[in-house]
Amino acid sequence: MVPLWRSWLGILTAATLLAAAALALDPRTRALFSDPVAPDELTLATARDHRGPLLWLDARHGDAYAREQIPEALPLDLDNWDTQIVDVIARWQPGMRVLVYCDDSACSSSRQVASRLRKEYQFDDVWLLHGGWSAWKKAVAQ
Repeated sequence: MVPLWRSWLGILTAATLLAAAALALDPRTRALFSDPVAPDELTLATARDHRGPLLWLDARHGDAYAREQIPEALPLDLDNWDTQIVDVIARWQPGMRVLVYCDDSACSSSRQVASRLRKEYQFDDVWLLHGGWSAWKKAVAQ
């Protein structure tokens, strides 16, 4: 015969495993452990909900922009700043939200581009796309 304490231990273990599985599957719990959104970032969902004009800027280096980019995005990388900023200024309008992206959250190019736009050109509604190009590609693939 199995001692009573072992039966209770088995039940407690099973209940704990079920509770852990439920927490792991709950999207609210997963959000707690996911990559946090910084104060100067917008998620793709938030960017898509914006009702006003939006200017996408691609801060990736090399020919990444030439291969693929967010539709209607303009290139603006630090290596080609002087030539590319002309098109950005021509397209930008007061009150327009600017969303800058590069490869992913680890890429610092978009942060540097956004900072420069704020400081040198006084663009006040400049944001980074949380997760960058990787987040865009993932959303498009779904």
